[in-house]
Amino acid sequence: MSIDIDERCEYYPLEDIVLNALHDYYVDLEDLQSLCEDMKFLCQKEQMIPCCSVKYSKLIEDDAYLVEDIANLSSKMVKLHKNVIDAFKRCRENREKKLTEITKPKK
Repeated sequence: MSIDIDERCEYYPLEDIVLNALHDYYVDLEDLQSLCEDMKFLCQKEQMIPCCSVKYSKLIEDDAYLVEDIANLSSKMVKLHKNVIDAFKRCRENREKKLTEITKPKK
């Protein structure tokens, strides 16, 4: 990541969210992003290896564990960070509402 967690928290402070909750969300988000990058890397490797090889079988097996890890972390984040996720959704809704009001033709 190019922006560290503390900078992210400062850049996007959410009024109704405790700073620690936002920090913890970003930590888990970085972990999830790392798992997704691992999955992308595995998929790229699979494209270069013959599917009848032992190496390919190992990659496919690694995929299975990784899918499970991604699902577990995602589920945990949805439950544990619901308030942060909802706050980000409200930010988007408010921004889009303001944009709509600005671009709406005046009568």
